[in-house]
Amino acid sequence: MDAIRLREAARREYRDPVPFLRRLRRIEERILTVTIDPEIRTLRTNKLKEWREARLGALFCHGFSERTGLKVFFSKGEFEDADFVSTWIEDDVRHFAPVQIKELVPEERNASATFDAVVHGLSKYTGANDLTVLIHVNRRIHFDPTSVTLPRQLPIAALWVLACLDPAQAEWAIWGNLLEEAEGTRFVYPA
Repeated sequence: MDAIRLREAARREYRDPVPFLRRLRRIEERILTVTIDPEIRTLRTNKLKEWREARLGALFCHGFSERTGLKVFFSKGEFEDADFVSTWIEDDVRHFAPVQIKELVPEERNASATFDAVVHGLSKYTGANDLTVLIHVNRRIHFDPTSVTLPRQLPIAALWVLACLDPAQAEWAIWGNLLEEAEGTRFVYPA
C-alpha cells in the first residue's frame, strides 16, 4: 500500500464487528415480525447497499478473526476501489486491507451466474496489488475450494470466500486466502 493510501486508510474509523453484528441481528429480528418488502429485508435497495456491504464486511472480519486468532476490525463505506477496509495488528505491525465485495447472487436474481464467472471477472482489476476480494456465495451450493480454478495472473492481494451455511444465518464459513490455500473455517454469527 503506498504512503498516501496508507495514510487515508489509517484515518478511517474502525469498529469491532461483534457488537455491530449483534446490534444488526436485533434489528433483523424485529424486521422479520413486520410484513415488509423482501428487497428491504435483504438490504437489496440502493439506499441499503452500504449496510449490506457493512454486514458482509463485519462478517468477513469476524470470520477472519475466528480463523487467525487476531482481532480484525472494519471500517464501513467505500475506499477508492474497495467496499470497506479491514485492519488488524500482527507482530506489533498494523495491517490494512481494502476489500472489494463480489457476490454469487441467489438463483432467483440470476440463475446463470456461476462462481467461476465471478472469479474470472477479477482479471479486470489493474494496479490493485493491495486489494483483497471477498466473494459472498449467496446461494445454496456445495462449495469445494479445491476445485476453484484461478486465472493465471490475478492482480489482487488476496481472495476469500464467505458463505452462510444454514437458513437461520447462524452458521457461516470463510475460505482462503485462495491465492495461497483452500482451507475453510466455520464460525457462528455472534449472538
